[in-house]
Amino acid sequence: MSKTTAQLSYDTLLCVFDTFADNYGTLYQFSLVNWEFNKAASGLLYRRIKLSPPFQRALDLKDRSTLPSRTSMHMFTSACIARNALSVVQLEIGGYLSIRPQPLNTLSTVLVDAIRLFTNLSSIIFTPVQYHDEVFIQSLVVLKEVENLHNLTVNSSCMGELTAPLLSKLEGLCNLTLHGPSRAILNIFPEWLGRMSKTLTGLHLKGNCGSVTPGVLRSFVPHVDHTLRELTLGLSYSLADEDVFAFIGKLRCLERLQLQYYLQLKEPSRFPTLSTLKYFTAKHVRIYAKRDVIRFCKWIRMVVAASPIESLRVICDDNDNYPQLGPNICFDNIINHLAARHSTTLRALNLRSAYLSDNALRLLFTTCTLLEELDISAGKHTMDTFQEYSRGMTRLHTAEFNIRNIKRRMFVVDQQLFTRIFSYGPGSLRRLAINGARAEAEWVSDATRNVYFVVRVLSNRTRDL
Repeated sequence: MSKTTAQLSYDTLLCVFDTFADNYGTLYQFSLVNWEFNKAASGLLYRRIKLSPPFQRALDLKDRSTLPSRTSMHMFTSACIARNALSVVQLEIGGYLSIRPQPLNTLSTVLVDAIRLFTNLSSIIFTPVQYHDEVFIQSLVVLKEVENLHNLTVNSSCMGELTAPLLSKLEGLCNLTLHGPSRAILNIFPEWLGRMSKTLTGLHLKGNCGSVTPGVLRSFVPHVDHTLRELTLGLSYSLADEDVFAFIGKLRCLERLQLQYYLQLKEPSRFPTLSTLKYFTAKHVRIYAKRDVIRFCKWIRMVVAASPIESLRVICDDNDNYPQLGPNICFDNIINHLAARHSTTLRALNLRSAYLSDNALRLLFTTCTLLEELDISAGKHTMDTFQEYSRGMTRLHTAEFNIRNIKRRMFVVDQQLFTRIFSYGPGSLRRLAINGARAEAEWVSDATRNVYFVVRVLSNRTRDL
């Protein structure tokens, strides 16, 4: 085989194997075929390494092993082999780590050696549930030597009194995610932001952000106002809408935003003008009163009113896997606003945790015709309404529906229903989910070159849409 042919074969294998990027069992089988397959498969197999020990009810004092004998631990060990180490670009440490100190717990030393071997690391995730306070101290020191580190995600394990100063020494980051930022890290955060102001484009403060006060937000502004493109703010009762909107209104390049909503009696005096915002996610706890839904819808409308919004997601933190629980209060005001202001820009809409009336559905299907992805919850006539009014949605390729106010035994999701929707719905529709059952459609040809439109039901098992 010539060098050109071998290179073509390797490049082709990479394209083929990329479709199995998250299927580690299949990639492993590919790696056993021959050296050419092994080289191509290993690049994907060891691209993302995750070490996440499971919870153990009892602590074995005689056990001094660093890594439990599980598949993910074997993957970590294999990734430390020289020929595989070059493939690792993301290292994630999570789960329940040992709470024993050194020298009984040698994990910190093992991590340092691994980081030095993974010379192509670009992403680090340190978010264990259980850990010893000093487990990442040596790792944070070594991370300063990683030249290609661009994405960093940490939780309280790296934001204590000992670890926060070490964490703030890291520079050149493009995306930084802090789960539950502590007071220790926020005290030195403005100075850290100043050193990263030329590179940082994504800042994500997730989870409990109670330590983030209005003063903290104001201290961020001089360092991120011209560079920040992505922002996430978790829940902080110290922050009123007035404070948050004043902050985000000064971010001139903001394109992606996620905010946590909570009910406030005082309405802000003005709302931000986010002229570059394209992706907005609103997270909230479950709402049980109509007046509160109206306030929430108004809050969303005011955030995106002046934005060329392309994607809108509304996510409920409370039992979002079962959005049919509780009263079905209509979020129609959001659809009215989208139809009036954003019908020419909107490409993706996720209102799965909300509920829409038939009138709102008709308005959505007939005005927001450039939608490509749709995920909504509505009543028992949803599929009939979709079939009748969605023909103009010529770009819609993925639609997911959660049908409420029905008796499950009386609403059958089967091959016949999927075939009807694919046949009479938008011609571009290729993936459809109804109450957890999923189907895909495609054009296929047989040996005689006859072309058929085939609908395949993939699963009838309820899943998180």
